[in-house]
Amino acid sequence: MNLTEYLYSRLHQLGVRSVFGCPGDFNLTSLDYLEPCGLNWVGNANELNAGKFKSPFSEEEIKSHDSRLAGYAADGYARVRGISVLMTTLGVGELSAINALAGSNAELVPVVHIVGYPSTAAQKNQLPIHHTLGDGDFERFARMSAEISSAVTLLKDSSNAARLIDETILECLRSSKPVYIGLPMDLVRAEVDPSPLAQPLAVEKPTPNPIAEEESAVKMILDCIQAAQNPVIVVDGLAGKPHTLKSARSFVERSGLPCFITPMAKGVINESLPNFRGVYAEKASQPTVFEEIQTCDLILKIGPRATDINTAGFRTEMPHIETIKFEDDRVALRFDEFPGLSASGVLFKLGDALYREGSSSPTASINSRQFSDTSERAGSVSSASTFPSSFNGGGILDFQGNKTDKSAPLTQDWAWERMSSWLQEDDIIAADIGTSAFGTLWSGHPRGVLPMTQLLWCSIGYAVGAAVGAALAAREDEQKPQGSKRRTILLTGDGSLQMTVQEISTMVRRKLGVIIFVVCNEGYTIERLINGPEAEYNDIQPWDHKLLPAVFQAAPESARTYAVHTKAELEMLLTDPSFGPAEDSDDPPLRLVELHMAKHDAPEALHGMIEAIAHRKA
Repeated sequence: MNLTEYLYSRLHQLGVRSVFGCPGDFNLTSLDYLEPCGLNWVGNANELNAGKFKSPFSEEEIKSHDSRLAGYAADGYARVRGISVLMTTLGVGELSAINALAGSNAELVPVVHIVGYPSTAAQKNQLPIHHTLGDGDFERFARMSAEISSAVTLLKDSSNAARLIDETILECLRSSKPVYIGLPMDLVRAEVDPSPLAQPLAVEKPTPNPIAEEESAVKMILDCIQAAQNPVIVVDGLAGKPHTLKSARSFVERSGLPCFITPMAKGVINESLPNFRGVYAEKASQPTVFEEIQTCDLILKIGPRATDINTAGFRTEMPHIETIKFEDDRVALRFDEFPGLSASGVLFKLGDALYREGSSSPTASINSRQFSDTSERAGSVSSASTFPSSFNGGGILDFQGNKTDKSAPLTQDWAWERMSSWLQEDDIIAADIGTSAFGTLWSGHPRGVLPMTQLLWCSIGYAVGAAVGAALAAREDEQKPQGSKRRTILLTGDGSLQMTVQEISTMVRRKLGVIIFVVCNEGYTIERLINGPEAEYNDIQPWDHKLLPAVFQAAPESARTYAVHTKAELEMLLTDPSFGPAEDSDDPPLRLVELHMAKHDAPEALHGMIEAIAHRKA
């Protein structure tokens, strides 16, 4: 077996079926082995706006290899499938993708970045090859990538290449961060021993906790819960990672304690649970949520990640409230700490103990009082709910049953709340940072909805590419036994879309059926709230987005476009049976909706977040 076949076979074993990237002369030969190894090449619009590559492919082949904007797509694919692959060429290709990979590092998304290198002889002789600075240093860009990768491997000969590949991919899975593999042209066909492939790669399970220490921690925490009058759970961003996800969900469900999530934990917990209470981000929270947290007397915080947006300005410590933190390798109480203790095992046992206590326990009686109005206060939604609009004289009854003028303009808070009731179970929502993200993250989601938003890296335009990767991954899942269709929904702004609009061409070419909502509000509203509400630097040139499918030569029946200016128009669109359900068709049409809103209008959560962060800085 040659080295490239070994590499691709390993990735195939892990469930990878689509590979993102762009062709360059240093990786062209390796691309020839994708299809024989069961992998599909996905051509993207750019790697993050890299220069064009003059390809030796025929014109027909160019049409299926015009790839560029691949990093965001790889990120979105990995969030659905668990791992992804990005392929670029040395220098110009990899540096164009480095922004996306830095985002994957910050957001803890596992991506294997394969970089095509010149031959080992050219590197050894330090030749002034194109795509370099001409000084013979071929490892400069790998050193740059080392800052955003959990492992960097430059293959130099075939004798140990298979072992290095396995170790690097395992590190990607363990760290849930990008890794880098440099593959020289002359090693693509180098022969290697295929026998290690007989043993699939497996991430080692955490070492079980010492029984006595685990039981001691569980008893101590149970005593704290029983002593508390108003204990709550706050699930944070790191609880959604593989090492804690299952135990966090189980603990929330079995404990019955009131549960809140931070913005980064959106999608971790089933929001239809009776004990789910809402999104907590200090004063950016809804008033009732903020009050409940501030008046509790015990917080069980799972997977804490204290970033500025996630905490609304780093207000993480509340000395007046007892807090127990559950981290990957540590459980910490106020006056006691269990270092080296896996939180996962402790959470499972805690959940079982609270579940066994039943309705006779003090905790259960507390919960029954607190949950009496949960559905109203948490804004929980049902995926089966429908809200047919009905016209009555000169007005319309909206989804809340309120009568409003048919010509009432669309507003941010109303639109996002309305759209939350339109969502279905297991939808995938890629939302760009700004009004789109703050609108959807603070709205209710049905069970199984997967939100994809960068709340740490915050690269605008990310969601457009991520939607491509997510839609491809969802399509692959449909091919599994008992697989079901999942809608991929893109929420972006007119400013964000201008960063990465080329990826709509990939949606068209791959017939992904993405549902796109573009907030048209004359530029960067989130920036206007921070500084320069009328400044020219926050303005953009307006586009007629409805023409984009034609620009990308979508077949007439494969795309639909809409322009929405009023509440009544959005109500009618979302209640149109032909618009949003998961169609039986294998190739549902792309749907692009312009949501026209005032340029200074923004979700209340975004106002609260900016005010809270500004207050902390002051």
